[in-house]
Amino acid sequence: MAFDNNLNPEDLFSEVISFRDRFPIFQNKIHLASNAMGAVSDATENAYREYLDDRIRFGASWEAALTKQEELRKSFAEFINAEPQEIAICYSATQGLGVLATSIDWQNKRKIISDDYNFPSVAQLWHAQKLRGAEIVRIPPDRDGLIRPEYVVDAIDNDVGLISVSHVCYKNGHRLDLEGLGDLVGNVNALYLVDDYQGCGTREIDVSALDIDIYVAGAVKFLLGSAGVGFLYVKEGLLENLHPTLTGWFGQKPSYEMEIEAHEEATDASKFQIGTPSVPAIYESLSGLNLIKSVGINNVENWISYITSLVVGRLAEEGFVLATPLGSENRAAQVAIKSVDGAKVVSELEKRGIITTTRDNNIRTAWHFYNTPEDVEALIAALQDLRHLMSRDH
Repeated sequence: MAFDNNLNPEDLFSEVISFRDRFPIFQNKIHLASNAMGAVSDATENAYREYLDDRIRFGASWEAALTKQEELRKSFAEFINAEPQEIAICYSATQGLGVLATSIDWQNKRKIISDDYNFPSVAQLWHAQKLRGAEIVRIPPDRDGLIRPEYVVDAIDNDVGLISVSHVCYKNGHRLDLEGLGDLVGNVNALYLVDDYQGCGTREIDVSALDIDIYVAGAVKFLLGSAGVGFLYVKEGLLENLHPTLTGWFGQKPSYEMEIEAHEEATDASKFQIGTPSVPAIYESLSGLNLIKSVGINNVENWISYITSLVVGRLAEEGFVLATPLGSENRAAQVAIKSVDGAKVVSELEKRGIITTTRDNNIRTAWHFYNTPEDVEALIAALQDLRHLMSRDH
């Protein structure tokens, strides 16, 4: 099912309400912080119960846990149109990328292109590679706050070994045009990496169609899972030339996992795994991913497009200043509003039962399949009370 620009939101409203009813927080609060942590569902509660039941039933429940890990690996691969052997289950996106970085030789192609909307943890990792000979080339936004595909392409030369971009900016919700960038970098002789931690679970992603070499995401935000699970996709054709030097028993061939006299890395993407996984997080993250899949990612994308358009329009009507790009082609699930004291606004909103977050004095609101037009109006009413703390400068 493709994205439907002509969708009547009323066609989804009953499904949204049914979905929302599965999240206890909405009994007394409005959750607009899915960009920090997704709301906890009844599926999550049941998953934790299943984890504990397995511990109690089996005593040593490793077989059940590893079965869950493989289920999660297969489910996420299907979700992004990849193969299970192209997926590593990591503790976090940064850990997965850190292991990957040890397999890259920066001596021959030493430049890393990194856009200024990369999450700090990723940018810090790339800066650390300077100790191994890498050079960082930063791509800043333009005066309109946009990073366009051509800005990235203009920085590419024969010395670039890695292009690292963020699909969605954690600070302001800017969304990079991956389709446009993919068309431009398709023939470039460099690794093309997309960090989608801030967007995965809000819209359809097809890593094969987008010709992405490396893709990272996490479960705790819009995928409604848990901290402790990061996903790393590495295109199968690249695996034979990437050999990480940071490893552990979960990164070995199965027959060598307990070997102390040799290192025999796995032949698939599990080579980027290290040690014992976060088992409770795997149970919870599988439940969250399957919950998203049960309503359909296209329905999620359509509803988020509708609800973010609604909130952007209402904020503009009331004279609030957006940090998020206005055009829907550059917008994701996060809508950020400028303030003069972000921490104070977040605290005041919380007193009113509205959960948000802040970065750079931007009030970050994040919208999901469980948010409604009533949530929009509640936010507007609260911000009107707090107008003295909101920015007046465009």
